[in-house]
Amino acid sequence: MSSNIKIERICEWCGNRFMAQTTVTRFCSKRCAEHSYKERMRQKKMALSNQETIQCNPDRKSRDKDFLTPTETAQYLGVCRTYIYDNINRGKIKVTRIGRKTLISKADIQAMFDFLTPKETEQTESAEKKSKSISDFYTRADIREKYGVKDSWIYKVVAENNVPKTILRGKAYFSKSHIDRLFSARKENPEITEWYSVEDIQSKYGMTLSAIYSLVSKIGIPKRKEGPKVYYSKYHFDVAKGAKSAEDVEFISVADAMEKYSLTRDQLYHYVKTYKITKLRCGKYVKLNAKELSELFNPKIEL
Repeated sequence: MSSNIKIERICEWCGNRFMAQTTVTRFCSKRCAEHSYKERMRQKKMALSNQETIQCNPDRKSRDKDFLTPTETAQYLGVCRTYIYDNINRGKIKVTRIGRKTLISKADIQAMFDFLTPKETEQTESAEKKSKSISDFYTRADIREKYGVKDSWIYKVVAENNVPKTILRGKAYFSKSHIDRLFSARKENPEITEWYSVEDIQSKYGMTLSAIYSLVSKIGIPKRKEGPKVYYSKYHFDVAKGAKSAEDVEFISVADAMEKYSLTRDQLYHYVKTYKITKLRCGKYVKLNAKELSELFNPKIEL
């Protein structure tokens, strides 16, 4: 049933005068009503957020108290009350009871965490000593030029070995001593004096690039890099291709090597991979260079 009453009212949102048909109409339009509703919801959320902030942050007055309630202790430590009550029941937190009120000495709380201070101090001092001891650094360009490696390999070695680094003006500098120690272990064997380029291998053996890379990876042929070009050990490649027979170089089977040096298969393969022992594939079997194994496990001692 429509009303013929006309009442002049003022909109609570925009402040304009309008003619209302009821005594409880507050807004002149649907748009003003929606704006008012959104503003009320916004204020409600802000009030709730402020209340949560007050509850989460410890009262400053409690910082000046010598004794705290369990609730104030939880706020002081930033934990829930359940955690405090559990530790009280276990006897880890000492309490004083005055009537029905439970109080906790702030000195006892601080004493519980005093044992953390020496460790933090030692970590800080060790970090300072470590940072002070590093004075020489390499750029990526320096490492590429000295060791002939790609940026991807540099990042891989740095990440796997936690090499200390510093950033200056957006440029990364890596600890010189750490880089030298890591990459010096990857230098080629100085006894290898003859090398094949990829073109030499293709010309001599008629192999494709994929076949060369597959054989090098499978056998573990030593290699070195000069700028963008990669060279492979001539001796090891010839052995792998059968150009040098077993009579020229003595090879022993994996089983014989395990028995001779009292190693497990995993231990033996670890040494073969780490020290790049020459391998010779004979069908489905693999033989190892006996001379290189002997030099590794029975080195000559010069007096």
